[in-house]
Amino acid sequence: MTQQKLEIKALLVSFQDYLTYEKGLSQNTVDAYKSDVIKFTQYADLNNLNKNIISRYFFELSEFNYSNTSKQRMYSSIKQFLIFLSNSGFADNFEIENIKFKSELKLPEVISVTQIGSMIDYFDHNSFLNSRNKTIIDFIYSTGSRVSEVINVNVSDIDTKESFVRLEGKGSKQRIVPLGSLLINNLHEYLKLRDSIENLKSSKLFLSKSYKKLDRTAVFRLIKSTGIKLGLSVNLHPHTLRHSAATHMLEGGCDLRTVQEFLGHSSVSTTQIYTKVTKEFLEEAFTESHPRSWKIF
Repeated sequence: MTQQKLEIKALLVSFQDYLTYEKGLSQNTVDAYKSDVIKFTQYADLNNLNKNIISRYFFELSEFNYSNTSKQRMYSSIKQFLIFLSNSGFADNFEIENIKFKSELKLPEVISVTQIGSMIDYFDHNSFLNSRNKTIIDFIYSTGSRVSEVINVNVSDIDTKESFVRLEGKGSKQRIVPLGSLLINNLHEYLKLRDSIENLKSSKLFLSKSYKKLDRTAVFRLIKSTGIKLGLSVNLHPHTLRHSAATHMLEGGCDLRTVQEFLGHSSVSTTQIYTKVTKEFLEEAFTESHPRSWKIF
């Protein structure tokens, strides 16, 4: 038992390096994957792994009251660990793609273009905080950015003359996202107020009330409270704006690969979830406009 613990400990160190340097995952993701894999190694004997054991683990996992997001992450964690074991020669290839576990796919919540506009227009540029809030909401929706990208973007990452912003996403992967004229106008107004702050030391674009780096919680509170004040949704969160941006782009005729690049998804399969949302839009449009949409009962 002691010998196996030592082997597992060594494997986990190598697995962390694999996730960090080969897969380019963030430290938070690496830590979450490691935690999931430790639970898996407590369940299964790595010296006697087989497809049935892995499938049973995923089946039992599905019976616990984890959120769908957690289940998907756990599946990804174990999948990456098994791929690592196989590539490193520690285990056979278990054809992980064919191993399934029960999970309901929850479609992202989306709000309309009009509702997005009402959130942005709820604030003005009459004060620093109002201007910041207005610009944050516009920024998330217009760039499809994640909360982590919003709070970490620097003023130097913005180029309003060339109309683009440089964002650093998961795994420190950078991407260039275009800036629309409406967002640029809000950025100009906000930056005027930001630049007027005396003895400002932070390089971050969006600042807290005390002019320091903004934290994630503040962004979540802003989006949720604005939605409640407008009567939109008590469950509104920053990712709703990101989801809405992707869905509206697809509804507007943008192709899936472009939306993938826009969102910074490493795989197009992640982006494909939005096609399930737009399916309802397409069905409604088809029913209302296509001459052969009549249904026979």
